[in-house]
Amino acid sequence: MDGFHPYNIGRLALRAPLLRSCTPAGIMTLLQESGIDIKGKEAVIVGASNIVGRPMALELLLAGATVTVCHRFTRDLAAHVRRAELLVAAAGKPGLIPGAWIREGAVVIDVGINRLPDGRVTGDVDFAGAEQRAAWITPVPGGVGPMTVATLLQNTLIAAEHRMGAPHV
Repeated sequence: MDGFHPYNIGRLALRAPLLRSCTPAGIMTLLQESGIDIKGKEAVIVGASNIVGRPMALELLLAGATVTVCHRFTRDLAAHVRRAELLVAAAGKPGLIPGAWIREGAVVIDVGINRLPDGRVTGDVDFAGAEQRAAWITPVPGGVGPMTVATLLQNTLIAAEHRMGAPHV
């Protein structure tokens, strides 16, 4: 149901998704429902995991964005982030991206869920600094998480319909 199986990632790469990876698909729904057009946008993903980073790159590529994926070997992460019109932070490192790196007017999607020693949950982006520069930003917690859950439910319904022989719409 989570869309991680190689079959589902392969279908996504071939532009024929069935069960999409929940977090990236949830982010795409969030962007679409918020009226954010990503065609032609410079999109930067920080984090190359099989759970978020790689399927997110495919989703954005298929939606017409120009995509850069940054990972632990990326040189000058700040330069990549500074040019992002759309930033997806999914590295799992609290406060990795300072607000000063955010391009003025950027859309910032923070996927990071990091528990600090004092029990607080924070994202990969310095929210207070980033919200001063971003046109649109998701909070942590409460931003992307609910969209992931909604997509998991949607995938469950699609899988049940598929099993019963109903055509996928």
